[in-house]
Amino acid sequence: MGDFTITEELRRAFEEKKIEYIPIRVATPEEFYNAIEEAKKVNAHGAFVTKHSIDEYEEMKLFITLDGCAGIAITPDNNIVSIFNGGEKRGVLKTLLPLAINQGGRKLDNFNSQKLSAMYELYGFNPVSKTRFNCEFAPDDWNYERDGEPDIVFWIHNGDSAEDVVLNFGRYEVPWDIVQSFSTYEEAEQYRDNLIEEIDKEETE
Repeated sequence: MGDFTITEELRRAFEEKKIEYIPIRVATPEEFYNAIEEAKKVNAHGAFVTKHSIDEYEEMKLFITLDGCAGIAITPDNNIVSIFNGGEKRGVLKTLLPLAINQGGRKLDNFNSQKLSAMYELYGFNPVSKTRFNCEFAPDDWNYERDGEPDIVFWIHNGDSAEDVVLNFGRYEVPWDIVQSFSTYEEAEQYRDNLIEEIDKEETE
């Protein structure tokens, strides 16, 4: 697949903030699946990343770096998933997350590690719901001794454009006190998605 070209507005935002834009390309489902599989093998925190099937990736927008070491996917309902980095280059998420937002990504969920959640806060995502870690559904390679049993947190993006997210990087205030707790993953997810429906309804009225 060929190189993916970002918008001029987003490119200017990267330049203004002096953030290096790492070239990205569109990936095939097979390429993306193989790339994330390799990344999970070499990344010590690979268990935090969910690998979907090739069939599932066929329905998504898929983007990877030119070397195939990092990538991001967006589902048809604008859920950002499978964010991975198996390379040595740092800062690649400063390209991948704004790109995903630019391509329609507006929600995600994650195991609530301090590093991951702090990262999403920087890009205008707000936590709205959470559920407790469930060992029954935990990744097979989960490191309980190191990573414990963190909550799973569900996020909604604040609606800023990708270029504004870059320009406002690190300036967002995140209201953790509004986060609602649920007994299951499905309930927490549904609550988050219902909020998005309400937001969309208000914007069309």
